[in-house]
Amino acid sequence: MKKIALLLILGVSVFGVSCSKFLENDIEQTTKQNEQDILDYISKNNLQMIKSQTGLRYVITQSSINGRNVQIGDEVTLHYVLSLLNGIRVDSTSRLKNEPLRFAFGGVSIIQGLAESISLLKDGEKGTFIMPSVLAFGTQASANIPANSVLKVNLEAIKYRSEDQQMDEYIKAIKLPVTETTTTGLRFIRTVSTNGTALKAGLLATVKYTGYLVSNGTQFDTGQLDVALGDGAVVKGFEEGLLKMKVGEKATLVFPSAIGYAKTGSGTKIPPYAPLIFNVEIVSAK
Repeated sequence: MKKIALLLILGVSVFGVSCSKFLENDIEQTTKQNEQDILDYISKNNLQMIKSQTGLRYVITQSSINGRNVQIGDEVTLHYVLSLLNGIRVDSTSRLKNEPLRFAFGGVSIIQGLAESISLLKDGEKGTFIMPSVLAFGTQASANIPANSVLKVNLEAIKYRSEDQQMDEYIKAIKLPVTETTTTGLRFIRTVSTNGTALKAGLLATVKYTGYLVSNGTQFDTGQLDVALGDGAVVKGFEEGLLKMKVGEKATLVFPSAIGYAKTGSGTKIPPYAPLIFNVEIVSAK
């Protein structure tokens, strides 16, 4: 079960690869067979479904008047059940354990049909989606999914959170007043004030820090480092926050991915489109 979930989130779209391996008549045959299988399923189950330009069939089974459509970089939280048209379930999230799937939309590669399905749902909505194999895993096969399989996915878009929403919810939860919100999106929260030397470009600052992900509070790094201010040696949000401080002061810096690690993330600990938290203390400057 976990293997298929990994493919859904980390597997790249196979459209281009499969096309290069098929002869033209094989592609046409597969497309026609997929289409007939989908039509037979819709007829047998008496469904009323819309067909998108890509060939995806869908029906919204629960609407949300106040919901909004997903945007690139949003944190998506959803439940899903993935199955073959014969009813065999190949993967799902666990409602019983309250373990939805959560990831940054556009920050990881997902199969084309799943990405399109999510884009058609507002948060709070549910839908059923049927994708031909060209929008799914194409010629790739696994123990649970034969090659060229049409897939059905029942989706519930529980919540979409923009980076601003994630940061504002975190700040509300910690109940600390924001000292300043800058035009770049940095939320600067001074927690200890001093009359020490003010930091500025050209100084070498020794800084104690601990970094966390805003989305779930996971710590990704901690330690002490020397920062040559003004040299761009650290991400923009971190340096912007330091330049508002004095020696001996402490602060919490909360900033969006645009002044962090953007759409690429950093290593395995900081995903793409991740707003960050840093608790910092200025030890010295020279």
